[in-house]
Amino acid sequence: MQATTAPQARYIGSFQTGSMLPPNRYIHIYSIFACFAAVSIDLTMAILMDRQSLLTTTISDLAAGDYATAQDFGLILVALAIALTGLVIWRMSSSVWSKGAAGLFMFAGPLIVFISLYEQYSKQTPSGPLLHFWAVGAIGISLAVALGLIAWQRGSGRPWFRWGTAVAAIIFLASGSATFGVSNEIIGLVERFAAASLTLWLLAFHGGHLATDDNW
Repeated sequence: MQATTAPQARYIGSFQTGSMLPPNRYIHIYSIFACFAAVSIDLTMAILMDRQSLLTTTISDLAAGDYATAQDFGLILVALAIALTGLVIWRMSSSVWSKGAAGLFMFAGPLIVFISLYEQYSKQTPSGPLLHFWAVGAIGISLAVALGLIAWQRGSGRPWFRWGTAVAAIIFLASGSATFGVSNEIIGLVERFAAASLTLWLLAFHGGHLATDDNW
């Protein structure tokens, strides 16, 4: 019987030792696709609705508008990518702080799904509880803290990764917080600064690992 090569053993073992969860390489590919798909959907929906909607309309508002299904689809793609990013970080982590960051990613992903689906309901039933704002706050804090922990724990000897991750955390938290006080004329743009910082970090994280890791 022919011996199994090392790459084949890692590929097979990723399914047999642990769970049926996908190997990291598949998660990297999916997450990159999800980021590009979500950005394309958001831009397309904004252009179809109103030229100025990128400035005045938040992402969640688009998820409750005329093109809610498409925007919800994009948000769910990214939400799953964020949760799976947490899984990748968990697999790579040995410290409790890094595993805490992984847990925060896996916590934030389902909250984004909740927002994308609940926003449509809350627009139809304005008297319902304003859970949206609590969920947005929880996502902002969770992801900002997670990025900060990753910059601190996994940036040793990698200054570009450390400072890039730290900057993404600061922009994400600052832009997200600013949406609670800025004019409605630019609220969509400010929110997209937060989304852009997270999206660029996800692309850099998964793209970098896809280029350097041997996960076949």
